[in-house]
This record gives sequence, C-alpha cells and structure tokens, in this order.
Amino acid sequence: MYKSIVVMVTASLLCASVLGQEQQARDYARAAAIAASKAQGSQQQVVLEEPARSYFEWGAILNKQAEVVSVREGSIAAEMQLKVGDVIQHINNQPVYPQQLDDALTTLASLEHNQPFSVGVKRGEQTHELNGTVRATVIPGWRLEVVNTLEEATQNSESTVSMNNACGRISVFFTPPVTADLYPAFINSIDGDNVRIKNPSFKLAANNYKVGVHELIDEPSLRRGGGSAPEKILELTIEPNKTYHIGAKFIREKRYQRFNAGYWEPVVWKVTDQSCQLD
Repeated sequence: MYKSIVVMVTASLLCASVLGQEQQARDYARAAAIAASKAQGSQQQVVLEEPARSYFEWGAILNKQAEVVSVREGSIAAEMQLKVGDVIQHINNQPVYPQQLDDALTTLASLEHNQPFSVGVKRGEQTHELNGTVRATVIPGWRLEVVNTLEEATQNSESTVSMNNACGRISVFFTPPVTADLYPAFINSIDGDNVRIKNPSFKLAANNYKVGVHELIDEPSLRRGGGSAPEKILELTIEPNKTYHIGAKFIREKRYQRFNAGYWEPVVWKVTDQSCQLD
C-alpha cells in the first residue's frame, strides 16, 4: 500500500494562455503536495491556499527624496514620459512627502487593472502632469489539499469475487490532459454503492460494473446552475491486471446544455498494465 496525494487546484486567470498556465499550476501543485506530504505525513489532511491577487509594477525606482533614479524601458512609467531626475509631487492628487514615500508607493501598487491615474512631477523649474493607465499582473488563486490515506480501496461483493483473486483497478489519481478537453473527476458509486471517500483508486474483481462519476471540469466557458449535478454512469468491464483511468470529457459544443448535464460524459482516458491481487 502507498500513501495517496489528492490535489485540487482552482485558478482564475486574466490572460490568453489559460490552459498552459493551468497545467503548469497543476504540475507545481502536485510537486508541492509530495513535499507537503513528506513534511507533514503524520497529519491526515493538509490544506494550503492563497487567493487570486494582482499587482501593478509602475517601472520606476525612486530614492528617499521621491526622485526618479531609474525608468525601465517599455514600462508604464516610460510610456508616461517619466524622466530620471523627476521628483514626484503627487499621485492622483494625493501629495507625496519624502517621509511618507512608502505609503504613496503602496497606493500606486494597489491601483486596479485598467484604472487611469495621474502623477505630478517637478522637472527642473517646471511641473508636469503625467497620465497613464494601469496594466496589472494577475497571479492565479489556488487551493492545495493533501490527503494522506491508503492509495486504494477494495470494493467487492460475493457475486464478483474471483476464485484466484485476480483483479483490476479504476483510478482518478492522475490528471488527464486538459488540452484534449479531458478533466478530473471523482468516483461517487460502484454498482449503486456509495464510495465517495478520499481514495483515488479502487481494486475490483474482474467483472462488469456501473461506476457513478461526478465531473470536476474547470472551464471558463462553462457556467453551471445552482445545486449539485447528478452523477453519470460509466459501464465498464474490468479485466485482470489493468488500471482504468477515469475522467470527464468536456463536450465543448454542448456547453450550454446544463439542464441534463449534456456538456460532459464520463470516459476512460487511459488504460495501463498493473498487476493486481485482491486482499
């Protein structure tokens, strides 16, 4: 038996390469989960999370006298025509005092994406009003859940136990490829028996089964209604020494069919060879 690591990561991204960043986030989360499991293996459950946040990097460096000492090429500060040697007088009409420079920079960094703002500067003997628009960098929010449990459970009934103890497995442990519109899922029932526990893998005697599956589709274009969606049944023939990896197939062209959950179906997205013996 091995310890399992169950990982759930959610992210909200304001960029074009959402899928690539989402997959990267999942990879980082799985690596973090392994480290957390080793470090805190005595705990049954470890939850780490951080909300989505954004920050605005203006592109200018100031000294303690609020004087500009550097302007990064291509930054908002450069687009606003800020110059080295300018002394910041105010930000959005709020005076900037050298002794309170940290407060002024904090205000600048907290501006919202696409928000216009103005900076008053003294340049030699003249004053100038410089205007710009915030381009914020968004960091995805995430939640990481590490559950230390036995890797797999054995689900048997008297009618399915084989005399030679040969078996196969069903598993939702590995993350399917999102680029193929395949998403994680969890197993809710097997032949009508509720098995919604934290084990991501089940041993089953070779036979035919009806596996109840719930989707965990994280897709921006999908908008679900309230309430809990019903499970969908995946009819599956288990062969000895095979592992069937189960996921949720997102049917993109049916993404608006929410009343009957027509936007997805349970699938076996990969089958691998793995020796198996019932306990």
